[in-house]
Amino acid sequence: MSGIRLAALVMTIGLGGAVPAQAKPPPASWAQDGFGPGNTSYNPTESVINAGSIGRLKLRWTVASAPGAPGCRPDPLAPLAVDDRVFRRDASGVAGYDAASGKQLWRNASAGTAAALIAAGNLILVFDGGCYSASSYGSSVTALDAGTGARRWTRSGGWTIDTAVADAGTVVTSGYCGTCEDAQHGVNAYRLTDGALLWSRPGQVLAGPVSAGGLVLLRETTGGAETWASRISTGKPLWGTSRSSSVSAASPDGTRFYIRDDDSLCARLVGNGKPLWKIPKETGDLAADDRYVYVASAGRMNTYDAKNGRLVWTRALASPREPVRAGGLLYVLYGKGSLAVLTPADGRPVAAKATYSGLSEHVVPAGGRLLISGESSLRAYAP
Repeated sequence: MSGIRLAALVMTIGLGGAVPAQAKPPPASWAQDGFGPGNTSYNPTESVINAGSIGRLKLRWTVASAPGAPGCRPDPLAPLAVDDRVFRRDASGVAGYDAASGKQLWRNASAGTAAALIAAGNLILVFDGGCYSASSYGSSVTALDAGTGARRWTRSGGWTIDTAVADAGTVVTSGYCGTCEDAQHGVNAYRLTDGALLWSRPGQVLAGPVSAGGLVLLRETTGGAETWASRISTGKPLWGTSRSSSVSAASPDGTRFYIRDDDSLCARLVGNGKPLWKIPKETGDLAADDRYVYVASAGRMNTYDAKNGRLVWTRALASPREPVRAGGLLYVLYGKGSLAVLTPADGRPVAAKATYSGLSEHVVPAGGRLLISGESSLRAYAP
């Protein structure tokens, strides 16, 4: 994929001052596909890339992606950025890079077509996503040393890994087994330090890659429509609902789950499941900061008050997806890989549209850099 052209035109009215060009970037933090265990897609620590500096971004480095064998190309994953390193997966394995230069520091080719990546502690967790056999449902979790790429431990399970989250020293995975007679779905939880199996739940799946307040949501796959909030470290259920729900994210403070019930978006308290508000017929990718919930709807970007679910603003965009909040900006991919940069409070454009010649899949603002991944490359931009 050829380069992305970020225009210098910036709308500055009412957007606040710019961070000086010589400001030291904060430590990068983007450890899971949706930022952290809350899956908020919101990075509260980013301060260098904002409305006053985004027009000055320049391409600093590019890393090409290995495409993979036909029929076995890995699904797109967001790159991870932690401290001074960037981690990514392509068809030839998992690698760590220097965040400032893009220099490859290590590569572990045994990781193959990993289904997910999570940075936790000093480890990079790689979740197997083998694709060569339609009848093979086994899976594995491998912990790599973040500094060297060396394998620290590997654990295998009887279900595929379709969803994963890491929090509170625990890694939880869930998936499917088409040849298992007793339970075609199941959840496994492992201790982060050594991979020891902590608990397992046949007949359930993670309702989403989200953990908040030490709780995950587990959805029943047999015996009725039920969803349970359970301790991530023990699997013990604390409260439940009679609906077959999925969870998209948590609030950044970890007090609310944002849940899909049928075609509605709901907010519930993490501690006891108390309903707070409900928005009918609202679906799509979302991001959540301390004030708002941003939802990529059908042909529109909708923003709601996080306290009461009231619509704050809406903006027309073709096929919006993957909203991301950081540095006083809202990034939204739309169309065939274009990038809209909006003001979170009212949806006004902040910078001219970025122009792509190919598909872009993820935007990660962290550590004073804007990482943009596409089908064939990862690019890093900085002022």
